[in-house]
Amino acid sequence: MEKLVFVLYVGVQGLRSEDIEKFVTELSKRLAPTSIEGETIVIPTQAQDTRIECLNPKYITDAKLIEEHTELMKELKENLQYQMKKLKEENNG
Repeated sequence: MEKLVFVLYVGVQGLRSEDIEKFVTELSKRLAPTSIEGETIVIPTQAQDTRIECLNPKYITDAKLIEEHTELMKELKENLQYQMKKLKEENNG
Protein backbone atom coordinates (compact mmCIF):
# COMPACT_ATOMS: atom_id res chain seq x y z
CA MET A 1 0.00 0.00 0.00
CA GLU A 2 1.26 3.47 -0.89
CA LYS A 3 1.92 5.93 1.90
CA LEU A 4 -0.55 8.80 2.01
CA VAL A 5 0.48 12.39 2.59
CA PHE A 6 -1.64 14.33 5.06
CA VAL A 7 -1.33 18.10 4.93
CA LEU A 8 -2.61 19.92 8.03
CA TYR A 9 -3.34 23.60 7.44
CA VAL A 10 -3.43 24.96 10.99
CA GLY A 11 -5.15 28.29 11.56
CA VAL A 12 -3.12 30.37 14.00
CA GLN A 13 -4.89 33.70 13.65
CA GLY A 14 -5.36 35.31 17.04
CA LEU A 15 -2.59 33.35 18.74
CA ARG A 16 0.42 35.04 20.25
CA SER A 17 3.48 34.30 18.15
CA GLU A 18 5.24 32.66 21.09
CA ASP A 19 2.32 30.22 21.45
CA ILE A 20 2.14 29.16 17.79
CA GLU A 21 4.82 26.48 17.79
CA LYS A 22 3.40 24.68 20.85
CA PHE A 23 -0.15 24.95 19.51
CA VAL A 24 0.83 23.58 16.10
CA THR A 25 2.86 20.74 17.62
CA GLU A 26 0.09 19.65 19.98
CA LEU A 27 -2.61 19.91 17.34
CA SER A 28 -0.61 17.96 14.77
CA LYS A 29 -0.09 15.15 17.32
CA ARG A 30 -3.85 14.93 17.82
CA LEU A 31 -4.84 15.23 14.16
CA ALA A 32 -2.17 13.08 12.53
CA PRO A 33 -3.67 9.69 11.70
CA THR A 34 -2.17 6.80 13.62
CA SER A 35 -4.02 3.93 11.98
CA ILE A 36 -2.86 4.78 8.44
CA GLU A 37 0.71 4.67 7.24
CA GLY A 38 1.66 8.05 5.87
CA GLU A 39 3.51 11.31 6.19
CA THR A 40 2.10 14.40 7.86
CA ILE A 41 3.07 17.96 6.95
CA VAL A 42 1.89 20.85 9.10
CA ILE A 43 1.47 24.32 7.59
CA PRO A 44 0.47 27.23 9.87
CA THR A 45 -1.84 29.73 8.16
CA GLN A 46 -3.21 33.14 9.10
CA ALA A 47 -6.74 31.75 9.16
CA GLN A 48 -9.01 30.84 12.04
CA ASP A 49 -9.94 27.38 10.82
CA THR A 50 -7.86 24.24 10.50
CA ARG A 51 -8.28 21.75 7.70
CA ILE A 52 -6.73 18.48 6.57
CA GLU A 53 -6.08 17.41 3.00
CA CYS A 54 -5.00 13.95 2.00
CA LEU A 55 -2.80 13.43 -1.03
CA ASN A 56 -2.69 9.98 -2.49
CA PRO A 57 0.68 9.55 -4.21
CA LYS A 58 -0.36 6.29 -5.89
CA TYR A 59 -1.37 8.42 -8.85
CA ILE A 60 2.28 9.37 -9.27
CA THR A 61 3.89 6.37 -10.92
CA ASP A 62 7.07 7.77 -12.43
CA ALA A 63 10.02 6.96 -10.13
CA LYS A 64 11.65 10.31 -10.88
CA LEU A 65 8.47 12.20 -9.92
CA ILE A 66 8.21 10.21 -6.70
CA GLU A 67 11.80 11.06 -5.82
CA GLU A 68 11.23 14.76 -6.63
CA HIS A 69 8.02 14.80 -4.57
CA THR A 70 9.76 13.22 -1.59
CA GLU A 71 12.60 15.75 -1.74
CA LEU A 72 10.18 18.70 -2.09
CA MET A 73 8.18 17.53 0.93
CA LYS A 74 11.39 17.27 2.96
CA GLU A 75 12.44 20.79 1.91
CA LEU A 76 8.97 22.17 2.69
CA LYS A 77 9.05 20.69 6.18
CA GLU A 78 12.55 22.09 6.84
CA ASN A 79 11.54 25.54 5.57
CA LEU A 80 8.43 25.59 7.74
CA GLN A 81 10.43 24.66 10.81
CA TYR A 82 12.96 27.40 10.00
CA GLN A 83 10.20 30.01 9.55
CA MET A 84 8.59 29.02 12.85
CA LYS A 85 11.95 29.39 14.60
CA LYS A 86 12.55 32.82 13.01
CA LEU A 87 9.07 34.01 13.97
CA LYS A 88 9.62 32.91 17.54
CA GLU A 89 13.03 34.62 17.69
CA GLU A 90 11.67 37.89 16.28
CA ASN A 91 8.88 38.04 18.82
CA ASN A 92 11.06 37.10 21.79
CA GLY A 93 13.97 39.35 20.81
